[in-house]
Amino acid sequence: YGAGNSDLAKAIIIGQRATAAGMRVLVDFHYSDFWADPGRQVVPKAWANMAIDEKSQALYDYTKSSLQALLAAGVDVGMVQVGNETTASGMAGEAGDERYQLFAAGTKAVREVDPNILITLHFTNPEKASTLLHYAEMLKQYDIDYDVFATSYYSFWHGGLDNLTSVLSQVKQTYGKETLVAETSYVYTLEDGDGQPNVIKSEQQTKLGGYPATVQGQADNLRDVIAASNAAGSLGVFYWEPAWVPVGEANRAANLPIWEQYGSGWASSYAIPYDPNVE
Repeated sequence: YGAGNSDLAKAIIIGQRATAAGMRVLVDFHYSDFWADPGRQVVPKAWANMAIDEKSQALYDYTKSSLQALLAAGVDVGMVQVGNETTASGMAGEAGDERYQLFAAGTKAVREVDPNILITLHFTNPEKASTLLHYAEMLKQYDIDYDVFATSYYSFWHGGLDNLTSVLSQVKQTYGKETLVAETSYVYTLEDGDGQPNVIKSEQQTKLGGYPATVQGQADNLRDVIAASNAAGSLGVFYWEPAWVPVGEANRAANLPIWEQYGSGWASSYAIPYDPNVE
């Protein structure tokens, strides 16, 4: 489907490289055959016709076996994320309260493999503070066993840094959970690098973001996000995605066959029937 064709085999290779460099690894389970984000939580094809109890068992089994394989390969796993940006669209095709049964299955699998690995649950849209705090409350009501409450934060879309600090602080103080920023980034240029339209492509968007689209603007944004996270007593910040840079020329027609062959672009045409959000 493209976007790096992420799977367990590649996760092991990347994890081994990180471990060899002295880093611990956060394993982020998307529970989808392609990317999962607030607008796309498409159920894996293998789970498409499953009832919730069967799907929960499949998610438990997949999480446990994948984590065991990573550890057996020598990957130093410090944290596991059960789902990616599991907000409005839920997780693995479950947008209602059934998601909490899936959370319970995934977190149970991690605990059983290694109770020392931190378990993270990942949401987004911190500008909607009441919504984010609602998810924290629901996790408590469903008695979900986890350690870290995470959110994405992009200043183009997610409000001011004071609000980010406030939301993370409230979660930490009210629910006794660690917090972190699981995704953040900022543009250093508005120029086209590969012929695929940029997500952030106008000066107006950078005005909303609060920083110019320059190398210094990017650095200032990241330092300020780190400071806001630190002010909340958060564990820290993950930058998404530092290795995703364009290669070749700024010519979509020239790049498309390369993306189709190697899966190196945002998506290949094969993803379209599976994920209606792919363009």
